[in-house]
Amino acid sequence: MSGPNLVQRDLGGGDVEVSAPDALHTNPLVSVWMITYNHAAYIREALDSVLMQQVDFAYEICLGEDGSMDGTREICLDYVSQYPDKIRLFLRDRTNPEREKYVVPYRHNTVATFEACRGKYIAMLEGDDYWTDAHKLSLQSDLLESDPGLAVIGHYATCCPEGRPWDARVIPPGPVGRFTVADILRRDIANIHTATLMLRRSKPVDWSLFSESSFADYPLLVWSLRGGCGQVLPRVMSTYRTHSGGNFSALSMVTRYRQNVVLWRILRDIVPVEQAEAADIGMLKIMVSLIAELRKEGHPFEAFRSFSEVIRRVGQMRGCALHQQAQMYVSALESLLVPRFRGARRWLFGCLRQRHAPLMKCNGAAGLLRSDAGKCGPTNREGIGSYREVYSADLGGPSGHE
Repeated sequence: MSGPNLVQRDLGGGDVEVSAPDALHTNPLVSVWMITYNHAAYIREALDSVLMQQVDFAYEICLGEDGSMDGTREICLDYVSQYPDKIRLFLRDRTNPEREKYVVPYRHNTVATFEACRGKYIAMLEGDDYWTDAHKLSLQSDLLESDPGLAVIGHYATCCPEGRPWDARVIPPGPVGRFTVADILRRDIANIHTATLMLRRSKPVDWSLFSESSFADYPLLVWSLRGGCGQVLPRVMSTYRTHSGGNFSALSMVTRYRQNVVLWRILRDIVPVEQAEAADIGMLKIMVSLIAELRKEGHPFEAFRSFSEVIRRVGQMRGCALHQQAQMYVSALESLLVPRFRGARRWLFGCLRQRHAPLMKCNGAAGLLRSDAGKCGPTNREGIGSYREVYSADLGGPSGHE
């Protein structure tokens, strides 16, 4: 290890911080939370995309390196020696007993690096993604500074499968604007990717609530939104790279949906009572997608068990109108059976719309039990799409989960 005034600080459990305290700003406006593991092919591009930012305020990069075996650690050490005024490097020991607290051990790096951030705002970026706009940090921080009612600022991202640039797409897939925690819980809005987020620092996160979750980005998003609104800027400013080495993108769709069901059960328990039904609706949407994937992968009995649970849970939702329950029942049945069932679904919903036209204010299941949170002002849900599009949306973002 070399570099001007670099020192090592023992963090316990074998973890070490490598930084130059005399060179770092002690009160940065923004902390960039970045975690990396076996990202030797990508980490330089990620770090350079932060270092290119054009800002008139102090910021720090809190870089958590999780014991990589491919040279990522050496690259990180080189960068902290070149940019001691910007980077604080956290070298994790994979034998640290703190890792045993979490269902996935790498969550320790996520949590410990987040807790090390000192900024008023925290921007998020994983080591295999990168930012594409040099004004990203200034745009997001300016909005948070000017509007104390905003808790989260995101933007659009390009989702690019490695080696298949022709398959790239923009996420979220439609206009979003402002949103509330209820919009996220209901999954009216999905695919706000991790690398697009800047969070206002709120009260300390109780990470013990999420120890059984494989994800950290959605818990952080929901936790932050309990203190205000969110907004998605209509500008593409990052790239989410999907590849076989990614912790989330390498998972099968069945595994993704199963993990999201676990997460939504956790979220339901931490949100206020008045938002619990929004979380129920979001979980049901995920379970409907899980049913379809189980059927596709040849697990009919598991699919039927999930279908039975959806039917039971929908029946228990007292605040759900009859036609809304019908939508959930039919979409679950469609997922369990075959796509040809769509014709019957369209016919049934057509009859329901004619009969309940004055009452129908939702756009498919995306509009189930929508409630406007007055303190956040109107939310923009135009272009969210049909309930089928919402159900089948990739569960990547608010990640591209880790």
